[in-house]
Amino acid sequence: MKILIVSDIHGNYNNMEKVLKNDPSFDYLFLVGDILSGPNREGYNPEKLVDLLNSYKDKIIAVRGNCDYMDDLRLLDFKMDELYKTVPMDNKTILMTHGHYFNRDHLPDVTYNILITGHTHVPVLERDHNKIILNPGSISLPRQDSTKSYICYEDGVFALKDLESNKDLEKIYIV
Repeated sequence: MKILIVSDIHGNYNNMEKVLKNDPSFDYLFLVGDILSGPNREGYNPEKLVDLLNSYKDKIIAVRGNCDYMDDLRLLDFKMDELYKTVPMDNKTILMTHGHYFNRDHLPDVTYNILITGHTHVPVLERDHNKIILNPGSISLPRQDSTKSYICYEDGVFALKDLESNKDLEKIYIV
């Protein structure tokens, strides 16, 4: 199974298209919030982004971020109105949340093995006791000297990928 994990797109059609060209064959696309609205910078085209994402609607699992407004969400053909979701994967449970409401310090009362958040625009791949903590960073507006990035999961490995070079920056393995 191959999963692409993307957060904080902020309306950047060009960069989302680049993710899909870098990794065109995938089973699921996890969108971890802040999809459409954002600053009008190079690549910003929320209308084209809506069409692009809707063409993958059957592969998308998404949660709402702090910049995802109800009027925007009505344009999307997939559900993303929840603040968190749990998703079974390879005998593990993923807890997906954007990070603005639920985060590492304030989580819903659910069982999980892998936590995926966004919101900070800073990538994270780490272990915290017996849990894996992930943040794909942002493909549009990276912070703290990070690069534009996303995560690809395949064969028990989460790889943080540089958007521009498509190279793995870091990996973490499911044990």
